[in-house]
Amino acid sequence: MVLLHGISTGSSAMMKLFLALFLAGCAPVDEELPEMVAMEDPTVVAEWIWTDGQMAWGGWGEQLLALAQREDRPILIYLAAPGCEGLFPAPTSGLNQLIAENFVSVRVDPFKRPDIARHYDAGGWPALLAALPDGRVFARAVDIPPANVEPYLRRLHLAYEEKRGIIVDKVQRVGGEREAEASFEVAAVYRACVAAYDSTYGGFGGPSKFLETSVLRFLLAYADARDEQPARQMALRSLDAILDSPLYANGAFYAYSATPDWNAPVREIDALDQAAMLHLLLEAGQPRYLSAARELLDFIAGEFFAADEGVFRGRRIDAEQQWTDPTFYADRQAALMRACLAASTVLEDDRAKRLALQAGDALLAHCIDDNGGVRHVCGAQNSDASGLLVDQALAALALWELGQVSGEVRFADAVDRIARYMEDRLGGPVAFYNRAEPIGPLPRFFSHRDAGRPAGNALALAFYGRRGDIERSSTLAGGLRIVPDRAYGSWARAVLRYGGMAESSL
Repeated sequence: MVLLHGISTGSSAMMKLFLALFLAGCAPVDEELPEMVAMEDPTVVAEWIWTDGQMAWGGWGEQLLALAQREDRPILIYLAAPGCEGLFPAPTSGLNQLIAENFVSVRVDPFKRPDIARHYDAGGWPALLAALPDGRVFARAVDIPPANVEPYLRRLHLAYEEKRGIIVDKVQRVGGEREAEASFEVAAVYRACVAAYDSTYGGFGGPSKFLETSVLRFLLAYADARDEQPARQMALRSLDAILDSPLYANGAFYAYSATPDWNAPVREIDALDQAAMLHLLLEAGQPRYLSAARELLDFIAGEFFAADEGVFRGRRIDAEQQWTDPTFYADRQAALMRACLAASTVLEDDRAKRLALQAGDALLAHCIDDNGGVRHVCGAQNSDASGLLVDQALAALALWELGQVSGEVRFADAVDRIARYMEDRLGGPVAFYNRAEPIGPLPRFFSHRDAGRPAGNALALAFYGRRGDIERSSTLAGGLRIVPDRAYGSWARAVLRYGGMAESSL
């Protein structure tokens, strides 16, 4: 199965603009994963062998936009991640020439630059996106067969040359559309979940089925807060379906299934999914779920934690040969720290607390600068992917919780620095911006909507709520005006828990 959207390969539909939103991840395909370096020990890090041939891709930066505008050429953005098949295994000289002469091209790793991946919203990867010289996208294509890439780009170039006015007009009309505004209602998120629920197999949407842990955790919280037992039933039936499927293997959870019955797992294990599933299992609370939580904790400790570094691995591809991503990601480190702390309390497991403490030392040493900015890729200097709201809020939450458990002042001091950075650099009138400042075509905006992961402002509300900051929590909780769908699950859950702090304190 292939997820594909963008400009149709048919000439009559060449100019259509597709803006469908999917959860990000490697697009499911029928082909086998490319050859990888064998790993006898799953904790050993191997180097990914890219399947793409040699291409002259540029790097992301202000100069990219300046070059595109100076030469009046469209931007070709190639989202490609280690662990996903490439679209350019054997590029011809004609394809290289086509791209070099007619596009300003850049390859982006969406795991290292989630801000770019979210802004351009490809719906999966590998993906090709075509943007106007000012950075506004007019075409997206996900996981097209490599043999179709060259003809696709030739038709795209021809359309841009001959019908540019139509393209610009459509981009402007789409950019001018606004979502309907209304007072945010938690119940509206619940109704959206009910509407999307798959009563046959459990879970939500389709045809691909994702774990959607933010939705499931919201449903459990909603059931408790509103005494809405159908919400709990939906969550637990979905969780049972996942546990009974091949998506759950060897104590861990694969990212998603290519089919709605959960029986076609895409064999990628992401640390963010494992952290969220551990929280979900602990919150579900029944013996079966707590047993699965223990197995997941064993997996995290045994196969996803490098004890000599104090680093949680970010992701792993399981095929005939395993490949583990060697990158040290701040968000995944913080998320697994929080999950381990929760497990140490619920399961009464001191090992989980020790993992979190060791990981906290590594987070402090490599991921946070002197000003409190959190680097998305830890250890990277002068990175544009620094100070992202999701990373800031996750790190603040993890270190605050670690400080509460350990009583160590160094964690509290780091939390203060991170919070000051958020407030000084990301703070807006009623919410936090997604980043400190716009970079090229990447705008600043208020992030309340989950994009496969909890939204930045949902995490920020949880942080200030946990910290007992009533004024800031109340401001955040009342700042969203929108008619929501289920992608606001994390925000709705945070509002349920912390939105009434001002009233309850009277």
